Amino acid sequence: MTIKAPYLPYDKLREVAEAFFDQHHPSRAIPVPIAAIVEFGFQMDIAPIPGLHDSLEIDSSLSNDLATIYVDEFVFKKRLARYHFSLAHELSHKLIHPTLFRDQLSFATLAEWKVVMNSIPPREYGFIEWQAYCLAGLILVPSSRLGTAYAKAEESAAAAGISLRDLDAESARVICSAVGEDFQVSADVVRKRLHYDDICHW
Repeated sequence: MTIKAPYLPYDKLREVAEAFFDQHHPSRAIPVPIAAIVEFGFQMDIAPIPGLHDSLEIDSSLSNDLATIYVDEFVFKKRLARYHFSLAHELSHKLIHPTLFRDQLSFATLAEWKVVMNSIPPREYGFIEWQAYCLAGLILVPSSRLGTAYAKAEESAAAAGISLRDLDAESARVICSAVGEDFQVSADVVRKRLHYDDICHW
């Protein structure tokens, strides 16, 4: 299958995120109300599907017409951070890959979706997913809020005689998890955002 995805470096994805905020969440207050934005800002349906992860090994997917986000029911009910990221990830596809989904990928069911995705060359698939992952992180963790959150964590650590610049991997994960609570995202999302914003490199 020949797939042509737009080339969007991280700085361009940051511009897309800022335009998203300007239109749909100008305050950039956290946690970003991603579910409300999806449903009311973009007029999209959120459809919980029992056993989606068990059957297709995915947490979520976007419909071919870009009107519905399917999400694993267990994630929807029990995994708030993963649910928020799933919504942001699929919305990111709608924002940056609308032509790809509407014109180059053809599927009517979730089972067909799996077949189509598996037919995309690995390099292209990885490229497409990287873009959506990065944009989802930018949407859920606004740059203007991330720096403030890290500075607060750094100040608290310094008061305890700890430098955040010298943490081992496990300690860094604890800090990222704590910062992520305010944004309602995982530690991994915070760690990658800190890296991409050149704030901290653990």
